Amino acid sequence: MHKYRRRFTITILCFPLVFIPLVTANVETTYITDKLEIPIRSGDSKEYRIIRYLQAGTKVEVLQTLNSGYTKIKDELGREGFLLDRYLVTTPPSLIVVGGLNAQIAKQKKNIKRLHQTVKNLTQQRKLAEKTAKEVGNDLAAKELEFSNFLATAGDSITLRNRLITLETERQGLISDNETLLAEKLAVGDDSSKTWFTLGAVTIAFGWFVGMLMPRMRKSRVDTNL
Repeated sequence: MHKYRRRFTITILCFPLVFIPLVTANVETTYITDKLEIPIRSGDSKEYRIIRYLQAGTKVEVLQTLNSGYTKIKDELGREGFLLDRYLVTTPPSLIVVGGLNAQIAKQKKNIKRLHQTVKNLTQQRKLAEKTAKEVGNDLAAKELEFSNFLATAGDSITLRNRLITLETERQGLISDNETLLAEKLAVGDDSSKTWFTLGAVTIAFGWFVGMLMPRMRKSRVDTNL
């Protein structure tokens, strides 16, 4: 009997060693879901029916703590019921913490995406501003060149205008000198005419005088000869 029992024990101990690999070879690994639901009963024992389930992490208000190990609670919708004390904690469970962290991560990812878009938009605006600044610079350079050419042309125009004014002044002076010479010439012409007129008159008078004197001289010379 003792020998049989020993052999049975060995057989039992060896059984897992022989068959465990055969069993685990066909087993698929699975996990228990973290979406836990807590039964809410209509009374403070398992004898009462389950009236609803609340998910883990749901906020409830404690109305009454009973010696049976149950607590009367009221959920966020105002519905009352009983659940075991061990399902109640004063700190947020890891599920809520992880959910909050996931929400923060999602929010941060959203912010990062928004910041990337903002950086992209700012980069495009910077490129556009650089292009606009380059175009403005080119336009400014063209305007400066045009202004320089205008100043050069205006300088030449001013010089030409001053030269024209000088020439006009000289022309007016020449016209004035010419008029003066004409006046002097006319004056000289009048004096010359008067001189020639006087000289002619004197000549005529002298001829007339000689004409009057010549007969008398001839008569006197005749008388002397007699």
